[in-house]
Amino acid sequence: MIIHRAFYREAALVTLGITAVLLVIVVFQGLSVFLGRAAMGEESKDVVMTMLGLQTLRKLDLLLPLALYFGILLTLSRWYRDSEMTVLAACGIGLTQLLRPVLLFALAVAVVVALGSFFFTPYASRQTDIVKHESGRTPDVGRMTPGVFLEGQGGKRIFYSARIDKAGDMEDVFMSQLEAGKRAVVVARTGHPFIDEKTGDKFLALRNGRVYKGEPGEAKYQILHYETYNIRLEPKRLEEPPWKIEGLTNRQLLERGDGSAVAEWHWRLAKPIIVFVLALYALVLAHTDARRGRLSNLFTAILVYLIYSNLLGLGQTLLKKGQISPLVGLWWLHAGMLLLVAYLLYQRARNRPLLPSPTRLWRR
Repeated sequence: MIIHRAFYREAALVTLGITAVLLVIVVFQGLSVFLGRAAMGEESKDVVMTMLGLQTLRKLDLLLPLALYFGILLTLSRWYRDSEMTVLAACGIGLTQLLRPVLLFALAVAVVVALGSFFFTPYASRQTDIVKHESGRTPDVGRMTPGVFLEGQGGKRIFYSARIDKAGDMEDVFMSQLEAGKRAVVVARTGHPFIDEKTGDKFLALRNGRVYKGEPGEAKYQILHYETYNIRLEPKRLEEPPWKIEGLTNRQLLERGDGSAVAEWHWRLAKPIIVFVLALYALVLAHTDARRGRLSNLFTAILVYLIYSNLLGLGQTLLKKGQISPLVGLWWLHAGMLLLVAYLLYQRARNRPLLPSPTRLWRR
């Protein structure tokens, strides 16, 4: 049908536009966070873009339902404002006739969301843990930022360099190291990291500087002048961390079966279901006219989304604590939201107010 094709075309374009805007927000927000961590030396600068890409992939299955929700809402709202829905109703095409294209469009998006929820998001979470683990093994100087003090080896070492070029060569280097209760302060004009060809160990070569050794609080210090001073850089030896619950595969979640695994499983299952529920609410809440303005129904739509998402978070918490049976899961919430939207759709299809007015209730 021509009407269906027009709906698919316009809703798809609006949904893609909203998705692009949301992705830009997520990318810039994540970029500022990761660059801040890299500047503070908490993470290596080399993994910033990798972490950013993985975080964006993890957020995609949350952004698509929201984008579809507002995509359908804005598309049908324009049809109402331009009296296209009035013309369709005069031709015998009511609100219930639009259920089919809306649900088919939601089905296409739900398939993508399901793939992300059950496969891509857990994969991105596992890869994030791997990147963080490998980044933690990076020697301290590999995470240095010019002009920033960097703490290493649990506070036993403090590094500083005024300038660092792309090759890793440093100028005006400062290092403070605590060993056996004694503090050694090393300063150098220049420095650069290198790898021993025989052993493969990593070193920091400092040139033209001095070493101050002594106990804090006492005046007895040894001052040594040197031309070259090599400091061995030992990577952090970290045990392989257990995967977070978000990174477990679907089979591992089912085999585990505790409260956290049950909550995560129902959360993954909820994401594609949310697509259909929100699509129906968008169909109901899209009703507007030229006098109300373009964003008259947007506040109500945002309120519905916030209530739904917060109830999902509450349900997930109750599942983790074992206060809800795994058989019930989050189905009680989906069923309640579906019953409510079915009632609202029934009222809207018969051109009745969605909720009875207080005046009518008082008269009764």
